[in-house]
Amino acid sequence: MQDSTKAIVALTFAYILSQFFRSFLAVIAPELMADLDLTPALFGWLSSVFFLAFGAAQIPVGIAFDRYGVGRPTTILLGVGVVGAALFAVTPNAALAVVAQVALGLACAPIFMGLMYYCSHHLPEPRFVQAVTLTSAIGTAGAFMAAAPLGWATYLFGWRPALAMAAAMTLLAMLGVWHFVRDRRIGEGPQETAGETARACLAVLRLPVLWTLIPACLVLAAGITFRNAWGGPYLSDVFGLDAVSRGEAMTVASLFGLLSAFAVPLLVRRWNTKPIATVWLAVTFLGAVALALLPAADVLLSVGLISLLFTIGNIHPLLMTQGKGVLPASARGRGFGVLNSFVFLGYAIASAGFGWIAETATGAGLAPAGVFAWIFAAAAVALLAALVPYLRSPRPS
Repeated sequence: MQDSTKAIVALTFAYILSQFFRSFLAVIAPELMADLDLTPALFGWLSSVFFLAFGAAQIPVGIAFDRYGVGRPTTILLGVGVVGAALFAVTPNAALAVVAQVALGLACAPIFMGLMYYCSHHLPEPRFVQAVTLTSAIGTAGAFMAAAPLGWATYLFGWRPALAMAAAMTLLAMLGVWHFVRDRRIGEGPQETAGETARACLAVLRLPVLWTLIPACLVLAAGITFRNAWGGPYLSDVFGLDAVSRGEAMTVASLFGLLSAFAVPLLVRRWNTKPIATVWLAVTFLGAVALALLPAADVLLSVGLISLLFTIGNIHPLLMTQGKGVLPASARGRGFGVLNSFVFLGYAIASAGFGWIAETATGAGLAPAGVFAWIFAAAAVALLAALVPYLRSPRPS
């Protein structure tokens, strides 16, 4: 196996775990909230801090890639993740859970961007989109791990042993990246000063074309958050599902996400990335509208629509591919970092914002179905607000 292939395999395994850590709260949410005495708002913040840390790390990680390559920064941050997962498994209170979530967010921050960056510099152009979309699809196996398997493990053993096993898997991922991802910085010449680096990042933000993509990056969370965090409370509060049933429901969502993700590499062989992403945004907007209008109509319908919303994450590599087309190779790491910062800023806003909506609506006396109707309506508005500027985004060649 070629060195680049081994490196991509190691990064893909790490990406599977990244998807697990993004998703696991949805299944164990009621048990976690009971054990740690979390209100809906506190649960929203617990989910949010993972993505705040993830988003805050994107630009520094991108700069580190430009300076040192992918291997060393990713190995170091995966080591932080080993500590974070172990801490989460033994945390006695919400405060330490927040610390663990921050550590996990930092650990997951370099992984998908590292895949993008490594592939963009080590694969020929015709293979880049196919490779990135395929590895992205494979990575959704992590969402399966955080669905029925986690639901059954929580039912049989509790959520803490499951997190301890995740910590062990993260250690394996760290060792794999350390051993196989042996690359060096891409840029030539002297290192930038801190001021030059900051100005270079601001120069990336001054590219008008990126601002047709940034709202779409932000709004990915409007759909994925229901699979990663808020789908569990929704199915528990509105339909009364237990941990096993929630895990099975999230497995359906994950399967739908996986199948649609594997369809992306096939679609990009026939159509441009922009029309694919445009249709995806429009369809998920309609799904959010349906959930807002019929939040308690039928559990199977709701699981199906949550599954549809979850698939919005499949356009992430398409958005990054469009960004790649306007970023110079020497600044690609920080450019990906800027775009990814907005992706995970969106997660943080959605997780905390939905928590605030839940707390406010509950305080106003709304039943659970009414509470989640408002949350789904907010998601629909966000998706529409991203679709409009995205229509003006560049059409890649």
